[in-house]
Amino acid sequence: MSKTIKYSLLLFAALLFLHVFPTDANANVLEKKRAIILFNEKVDRQLLEKYTVDVNYVFNELPAATVELTDAQKKLLEFYPGIHSIEYDKPVQKSAQRVEWGYKAIEADKRVPSTLTGKGVKVGILDSGVDTKHPDLQVAGGACLMTVLRIDGCKNSYNDDNGHGTHVAGVIAAKDNSIGVVGIAPNAQIYSVKVLDKLGEGTTSTMMAGVEWAIKNKMDIINISITSPYEDEYLHRMIKRAYDSGILVVAAAGNEGKPLTGELSSVQYPAKFPEVIAVSSVDENKSHGALASIGKEVELAAPGEKIYSTYPTTIRTNEPTGYKTLSGTSMASPYVVGLAALYKEKYPDMTNKHIRLLLQKNALDLGAPGKDDFYGYGLARTDKNAVDSAVALPYSTDGKGKITIDTSTAAAKFTTYNVYRFDTLISKEVTALELTDYATKGSVQYYFHPVVNGKESSDFLSLRVENPAPVLQDVALDKWYNRFITYLYHEGVMKGYSNGEIRPERSILRSEAAILLGGALGLDGTKKDTRFKDVTAAVSSSGYIESLAEAKIISGFPDGTFRPNEPVTRAEMAILIAKAYHIAGEQTGPFKDINSKVTGYEYINGLAAKKIISGFEDGTFRPSTAINRAGFAAFLAKTTNEQLR
Repeated sequence: MSKTIKYSLLLFAALLFLHVFPTDANANVLEKKRAIILFNEKVDRQLLEKYTVDVNYVFNELPAATVELTDAQKKLLEFYPGIHSIEYDKPVQKSAQRVEWGYKAIEADKRVPSTLTGKGVKVGILDSGVDTKHPDLQVAGGACLMTVLRIDGCKNSYNDDNGHGTHVAGVIAAKDNSIGVVGIAPNAQIYSVKVLDKLGEGTTSTMMAGVEWAIKNKMDIINISITSPYEDEYLHRMIKRAYDSGILVVAAAGNEGKPLTGELSSVQYPAKFPEVIAVSSVDENKSHGALASIGKEVELAAPGEKIYSTYPTTIRTNEPTGYKTLSGTSMASPYVVGLAALYKEKYPDMTNKHIRLLLQKNALDLGAPGKDDFYGYGLARTDKNAVDSAVALPYSTDGKGKITIDTSTAAAKFTTYNVYRFDTLISKEVTALELTDYATKGSVQYYFHPVVNGKESSDFLSLRVENPAPVLQDVALDKWYNRFITYLYHEGVMKGYSNGEIRPERSILRSEAAILLGGALGLDGTKKDTRFKDVTAAVSSSGYIESLAEAKIISGFPDGTFRPNEPVTRAEMAILIAKAYHIAGEQTGPFKDINSKVTGYEYINGLAAKKIISGFEDGTFRPSTAINRAGFAAFLAKTTNEQLR
């Protein structure tokens, strides 16, 4: 049965059921449930209005909406071809368990320089709100997202009617004054993003809406002292969107103690997501918190036991009005956020990923040597690098994308060093006195970290390069592939399309790969008839295709065609490059999905041994996946220029 027929039958079945079952707002009202509907492309509001009980919230960052519907309506809507999936809303809750020494424990009193206060750094606190009238807090703004659940969910705006969020806010940014406590970053701009109610409870929807608000309002850092045992794909997508937009995401690891029998981790979501810094807690003796979650996802530890901080003045406690002592990883996470705010003020050009790396490097190792499941990299601490880490390393630009940096100062100071461009490691264990790189127009930030006994230090030098040209309109300066495409552009190999676009993330076609490879090899590209019946002299790539065939680098299909408009797979790319540059094959390699049954396996292993190609985080190479223009450019650039490996 063809795909078209199957599609038509599904659509017919859906329409049939939708007409048979009641779809008005009164149908099965007592059985309605809240759910999130994810569409493939865009939200169909008319469909939702007609076939759900109510539409609570429509997201902007994802094609998704939170609705009220019945089980029957959910089943029927799942037939609709424009809908990717439907999931019932999942509960989340505050992470604190119960009932200020932490300031010195993370060495906030030894910050360098001592004038750092987090000034100018925007911190979003996703929680139960913040007491906007607390005398020890200055709230810059915020939003209440509880109307996603109830129309009357924001009667008191983003004020805190639970206490949890205000306590978190005090750890981060309580004022440096004569009362109460002082936060780690007292001048940080804190924003109250209310996603929990007065009971400290919320859902996936409120969390997603809170993260979306943080993206729209350009937060630098968000704190999520909220946990859930449920892995939610939609929330993960939204958090990934936030991380990719430059937001540093920090969350409480959870208070579940040791993993259950048979389980490897008790870390909760969203801290368990790879884009999030999961924070465990320690007590005054730097011992692991009794209830703190344990697992490989734990990245840092921070003070979390018996933490005295701000509390809503309207909520009575057995402590001084406006303050309370609480424990848990909820209290630990904001310590890391406060430190991150100091880092961001000190290094305003650093990306979220590099600040994350620096937090790891500055951590005091606790427990087993190295990263462990209890403390992660260790106890988070302030950065003590000298303020003048920015140095005047001499550099030159040729106006065509090439940057040459005199690294003799770095070599003299460190002997061996690693080089980062923005947050990407581009050169490892370098001793050279000169570094060559390629970039499009703009400011390029470099960091030089010393390597001592094989371990990278938290000490570093930084350099900002102002590069005048070239302008490649769709090749962003901060993209990982910028240097590779710019190199090929500099060498006249990758020229782009007639409208000036490079289209880096589009799949590369066999004809385009032939042009790039032939150009890099300096072959004759004059249009001509070829040995392939589907490539005539009228085809723009015909000259390179025939030249590559003559050199026995490419071959066609058994039917005598070349199929110039088909995409190139990652395996085919490896075969082409290895043959073109005479790179010896290897029988074994690092990828778990590459074996002798994979066509071109020896070429793939050979290129991996030369550090020309790399795989994915899960250890696979995915040989049959189509490669895009950026990926092909990266592998070709690294083949022809060893400095780019």
